[in-house]
Amino acid sequence: MDTEKQCCDLERKADEPVATNAQRAATGCANFGEEPSLAPGFPSYTRYAVVASCFIIQGLSCGLVHAWGVQQEYLATNVYAGQPAKIKTLGYIGTLMYFGLYFWGMLAGWLAEVWSYRKLCFVGVAVMALGQLLASFCKEPWQLCLSEGLVFGLGVGLVFSPTSAAPARWFTKRRGLATGIAVAGVGVGGLVIAPLTEAIVRRAGVEWSLRISAMYILVLGAIACCFVRVPFQDRERTLRNFNWQAFGDRRFAIHVCMMLFVTAAYITPYAYLPQFWVAKGISAQTASVLIAVANVASSVGRVATGFAADYIGVLNSLVLCTGIAATSCFVVWPFATSVGAGTAMSLAYGFAAGGNWSLAPLAAGKLFGMDKLASNTGIFYTASAVGAWVGSPVAGAILAGPGHSTNYIQMSIYVGALWLAALTMALANRALYSQTLFSKV
Repeated sequence: MDTEKQCCDLERKADEPVATNAQRAATGCANFGEEPSLAPGFPSYTRYAVVASCFIIQGLSCGLVHAWGVQQEYLATNVYAGQPAKIKTLGYIGTLMYFGLYFWGMLAGWLAEVWSYRKLCFVGVAVMALGQLLASFCKEPWQLCLSEGLVFGLGVGLVFSPTSAAPARWFTKRRGLATGIAVAGVGVGGLVIAPLTEAIVRRAGVEWSLRISAMYILVLGAIACCFVRVPFQDRERTLRNFNWQAFGDRRFAIHVCMMLFVTAAYITPYAYLPQFWVAKGISAQTASVLIAVANVASSVGRVATGFAADYIGVLNSLVLCTGIAATSCFVVWPFATSVGAGTAMSLAYGFAAGGNWSLAPLAAGKLFGMDKLASNTGIFYTASAVGAWVGSPVAGAILAGPGHSTNYIQMSIYVGALWLAALTMALANRALYSQTLFSKV
């Protein structure tokens, strides 16, 4: 039998573990040990459907995390006005969702590889919809913490890691661009869902906004899940085969630390720059526009840095992005007191900070191989949960310190220091991989 046909037969089903490594080697597959540019046995459009479906799922999940602020503001102003304890509890919900997005990464990546990318995404979408539906019947903030914060956060965490990793499994020459487009769904989802949520809230209330979101999550998410797949899954891997040896690799530990610092730094400017601009005399409406500019720049940055990674190397691109983000916090933020300077800050920070989320999974594939990309990326995201939990609260504590309520210099230095630490880690792994200065790595 022709060996190429055997390879195609072994790899025909995308999300079922149909072949072992030994079988693949025995058939003489030309690309054994590597991910092919296009997996044999699949239609040519399959890889593009994977990118589009991951884009949609990331937009639905992270877009709703971003949109929670609209619902929180309405509840604090109209439902729990004059009840500071309940308003304070509302403030924990966004943190819980953001924490869950990363915390469940290791479990999600592991399950995707030993079970099925597609089936895991179906479960995650169902859990997200359930969280929104349960939240629509909640009457107290602590109940919203359980439904929105924990249940919905779990669903987001289950889909985020596999949809970040799946596109890279289908491409070689355009791997960075494919990943960048998929994770750009985060920014686009926020831009679309936040104003949509605000319109529904003003007309129908928070309860119906949550029920409607549960409906479109379930419908659009289920359709997208049908196309999430990878070209090959190794059925020799089981739940007992977790890659504990990875923790003994110093490059792995460095990448984990880098992701922790990136996550701790990433969200703080988005949370506090509007307050900074208002304190400097810029109107609240203009400040919201500047944050929207940062979100647009973030989406563009995710695609552009992925595209750049295909030409100058993913590790080189990661160093550039972390360096630009650190520079924007140290050099631009303290002086971004006008609309023009604020726009420059939004563009620079949004572009560079967003680009890191395209490059992080690509760097994991570059450093540790593509066959365990989902589980490795999941480990990095779980470590990032620590950064998500402490980053903004520490920044808030700095701002609340004596004499700091209108002086954001200390906060900008804190965030810049986090990015500088991430830059140091990125440089270290770049040097460990290759000490040739101008090589494409």
